[in-house]
Amino acid sequence: MKALKKKHLLVIALLSLSLLASSTLANSLSSPFKEAIKKVNPAVVYIEVRVHTPVETYRYGRIAPAQREAIASGSGVVIDAKHGYILTAAHVVENADQATVTLPDSREFDVIDIRTDPQTDVAVIQIDADDLTEVPLGDSDALEVGDWVLAMGAPLGKTLANSVSAGIVSGKERKTSILGKLGIEDYIQTDAVINKGNSGGPLVNIKGEIVGINSSIISASGMSAGLGFAVPSNLIKPVVKELIKEGSVVRGWIGVSISSLSDIEPSGLRGVPEKVKKHGGAYVLGLLQDGPADLAGLENGDIITKIDSKEIKNANDLIRIVSMMKPDQIITCEVYRGDDVKDIEVTLGTRPTTEKPNTFSSVTKEDRQSASYKKLGIVVEDFENRMFGFRGTFLIRGVRVKYVKSGSIAKEYGLNTSDVIVAVDGAKFSNKEEFQNLINVADIKYGITLTVRGIDGLRKVIIRDTNQ
Repeated sequence: MKALKKKHLLVIALLSLSLLASSTLANSLSSPFKEAIKKVNPAVVYIEVRVHTPVETYRYGRIAPAQREAIASGSGVVIDAKHGYILTAAHVVENADQATVTLPDSREFDVIDIRTDPQTDVAVIQIDADDLTEVPLGDSDALEVGDWVLAMGAPLGKTLANSVSAGIVSGKERKTSILGKLGIEDYIQTDAVINKGNSGGPLVNIKGEIVGINSSIISASGMSAGLGFAVPSNLIKPVVKELIKEGSVVRGWIGVSISSLSDIEPSGLRGVPEKVKKHGGAYVLGLLQDGPADLAGLENGDIITKIDSKEIKNANDLIRIVSMMKPDQIITCEVYRGDDVKDIEVTLGTRPTTEKPNTFSSVTKEDRQSASYKKLGIVVEDFENRMFGFRGTFLIRGVRVKYVKSGSIAKEYGLNTSDVIVAVDGAKFSNKEEFQNLINVADIKYGITLTVRGIDGLRKVIIRDTNQ
């Protein structure tokens, strides 16, 4: 009996040690996740987009123009706190007429600039905000299949903003064709849960670095089925740089239809050296007539294995390398044609675009230097319109407010976008330049009186800043 009791005590002790070890292991595994989330979550934002479509309505016996508003949402992550740049997916903000960003601390800001690259599904948007947290772009090439990653964002809308799911890297260099024939796809595949609304949110490694931007899922139901795809950070980096600097991305183009060597039937590779088969390459299926490759002398059946000493092991390598080059740039292709090796120089053309990039912008560098922005926090544009009244028609000249900075004194005193300012301290003006001159000399400490025509008619707004 005593022996049996001792045996029971030993079993209990071993179970206790096993549970303690499991708990310790779980804590050691979750610790890096917690640190990564603490680092990244303050930079993850919710994005709401409004798109207006012209429609016709039947009113008072005749057809009248109107607009239909559609609202969509997604996620993003701050990558430059100083300038307010946020990285997101291009399809989240495409065709936006207006967009707002909600930060984790519940502050809301209008988006003042949208720049998209539809061919990679990458976009950079900008807000005018202080006290932002930014997260760096990491090295996606360092990822290996099986590495842990976190998908962050707002699945299914604002209510679930700043949600986190964990998974592993299921595959690399994936191509789904979701971006069309001219899409540049080199996706990271993950089984981390990604749903609608996660698009544009960051895929993060356990160091708290952005290794991708959530772009799409494959699912019969529209909900996560464990097949999520993210644009890798090393593809994003040059795109972001170009979008910020130039506003759009112009790419080089070689003018060939290609396939990875590994996807070609063995019968199509007769006569190809074994070392080339082992190395891999881009197999030329067809050439655009009088395109860059055709003019340079490439032929159907050629196998491209290098571009300017950069290894080409599959079709994705060639697309990625060429698309990051510029039109008119001369490249050298190492080409296997049967047993022969040739170096062929190609002068790149301009890669066609699948659609016009979004160039929405409401606040320019010039706007930020204006007196109205510095003093009041508003951006204006010239306004002129003929109105109908009881005594006939009359002309309204002034400036229309197209942007009101969040937290500005203008916002505090109730100025709104679409308000039309027709006088400053009783003085009328004819254009934006005259308005800026009046604001520049006005004394905000004692109060600036603006005569404003809004949706409720004419009103006077006295803006005073006693801190001046």
